[in-house]
Amino acid sequence: MTNFSGTASLSISGKPIEEVNEFVYLGQLVSFPRDHYTEIKRRVQAGWNAYRKYKHFLTAPTIAMKLKRRLFNMVIVPTMIYSAETWALTKQAKTRLATTQRRMERRMIGVQLLDHRSNEWLRGVIKVVNIVKAARRWKWQRAWKVATMSGERWAKRITEWRPPSARGRGRPHRRWRDTICKTAGANWMLMAQDVHSWNNLGEAYLRNDCD
Repeated sequence: MTNFSGTASLSISGKPIEEVNEFVYLGQLVSFPRDHYTEIKRRVQAGWNAYRKYKHFLTAPTIAMKLKRRLFNMVIVPTMIYSAETWALTKQAKTRLATTQRRMERRMIGVQLLDHRSNEWLRGVIKVVNIVKAARRWKWQRAWKVATMSGERWAKRITEWRPPSARGRGRPHRRWRDTICKTAGANWMLMAQDVHSWNNLGEAYLRNDCD
């Protein structure tokens, strides 16, 4: 995988290294250009796999909701938002995550769409962690860690890096820092040095859903 077009090959100890368009590293899809939506679809599938593993427990009418809620929050949510701190969430991606959660919740309580129960009613009964907000919270916390890192750390250097040329025509791809800048401004790294102010901004970030 490379960010330039060419015919150069790479080998280690005489063994050629295969060039690929994408690969999975530490459970996360790595590709160029970065495709966050494809990674989120992978997380949704992983979430369903985890849900099916505990299906009989989560859907059993004799199991107390507080126990179902605890299992969902401890297993399903972390599975679905694994590596969420690296995502650039789009409206499409958030809708995919939210819709998946609603489907899981309806199965947990034995309610179908034909029953005409609103999402607000469903949330009031299930009371599990909101997956979209959890993903955004992880990202906000990660942004603080990056901002307070030493300037020599690669994560901070890459985040601060700006390409030498202007962005091309057309609608630009969503960048990781774009949603952070909408709440904390272009100087968000400076804002993050004040933990109290940063936490207050974080509440606004989650409340306003400004992605």
